[in-house]
Amino acid sequence: MKTAIVLVITMALSVGPLYGEANEQLPPTPAQEQPEVLTRGPVHEAFAEPVDLQVQAGLVTPNQPPANIGENPPAERPTGGQFVWVPGYWAWDSERNGYIWVSGCWRAAPPNRYWVPGYWAKVPEGWEWVPGFWALVASVQQIEYLPAPPALNDVQQPGPPPSPDNIWVPPCWYWYQGQYIRRPGYWLAAQADWVWVPSHYVWTPRGYVFVAGHWDYSLERRGVLFAPVYFPRHIYERPGFSCSLSVVVDIGMMELNLFTCPRYSHYYFGDYYDDVYISVGIYPRFECERRHTWYDPIYEHDRWRHRRTEPGWEEHERHEYDLRRTDRNLRPPRTYHEMETRQVGLPEPQRRNIQMAEPLSTVVADKRSPLKFEQNKTDARQKLSRKATDVRKFSEERNRWESKSQGPKTVQPPMEHKGPMTQPREVNLTRPERVNIPSPPIVGKRGGQGIFGKGPPSRPADEQKTDVKDAHKDRK
Repeated sequence: MKTAIVLVITMALSVGPLYGEANEQLPPTPAQEQPEVLTRGPVHEAFAEPVDLQVQAGLVTPNQPPANIGENPPAERPTGGQFVWVPGYWAWDSERNGYIWVSGCWRAAPPNRYWVPGYWAKVPEGWEWVPGFWALVASVQQIEYLPAPPALNDVQQPGPPPSPDNIWVPPCWYWYQGQYIRRPGYWLAAQADWVWVPSHYVWTPRGYVFVAGHWDYSLERRGVLFAPVYFPRHIYERPGFSCSLSVVVDIGMMELNLFTCPRYSHYYFGDYYDDVYISVGIYPRFECERRHTWYDPIYEHDRWRHRRTEPGWEEHERHEYDLRRTDRNLRPPRTYHEMETRQVGLPEPQRRNIQMAEPLSTVVADKRSPLKFEQNKTDARQKLSRKATDVRKFSEERNRWESKSQGPKTVQPPMEHKGPMTQPREVNLTRPERVNIPSPPIVGKRGGQGIFGKGPPSRPADEQKTDVKDAHKDRK
């Protein structure tokens, strides 16, 4: 069984009866009218994001997202100063033709990085998702917006790695002295506890943001990821409604059922095995090797980790996907309720095979967990609630400053998919603009040591090259 991290939620509905008087015997509320904890859906973008090599515009939806939901952080938290609370947000679910809630998460913030949360922006076609990203902490907090970088070609690795401990890092365009210079791809020495997120660009309505490559924690050390949930409208529109957090999903099981939606800059987990999901841009994660339009840091790290002990790991990944695609009985449950129902009467090994979620209290008591927990006292939880408010204000301010741009329009590069839910977007920028931003509420610790004992590896030498002559050789 793989190492567990957690993905959690339950709802606390501290409201009066929905119908009749409090002392009457009420019939059960129809299941369609109740909140539903999901064991499938988007992974919180602050927890993990694929790298889109096409720098395309975000997902466009027809409906305005609801107001944010108040979240009550759980009574236990991971031990360590590197863990920060990142609040949840609404995500579009095309199957429901509505929004689901991507719950907040405890996240070991990447060292020396601060979180810039994503947001939904109003556009003529509806509402468009602008992705979040981890930016480098500097003495003066600024974000630089750049013109559209050229399209990237030849991003796939040139052949087998020179050694079993190497992973391929794709090329990237650098803005240098008023023009784009192409940095070639290179081989990087992999690290057991660290995942390399390569340099890339994030599209915004104001311009393109360069996100410098950085080391991030391996997935099992990143924290506690709370599960998405479906809320009926009459529930989340109640005055003062909030949800409390307490159920968990095994990250090992999540990795076995992990998918990627590059144009939405999100991972998805769970049952996305039907072919229809590929048609809307949700792919099995190993497809990054064939399509080369996105880079998957988690998949690359997993492939390296299994290379020595499981030579056939890649083929096994594809085989398991094909089995679940053809046999629905092998697929994971879609909701927590379905999981509990399917587990009734099963022996323990079979129960574990579909155990996507479990109570947080079980995870806290599990001595095998790589994370340790401590009590999250009342005053600390109140501070977290205020911090969540600060994060959402920061997101709203980002929406405002990124909606202001100058100069004639330049069209962004073409996208892989041009379906009804997403269209090419124009950017009002022909030269760089810098924006001083407010103090970010979520900042990673310097060095990243904490309970993990040591900081991240050194920055790769290939990311530090500034030889313009060499770079010009690789220009288009």
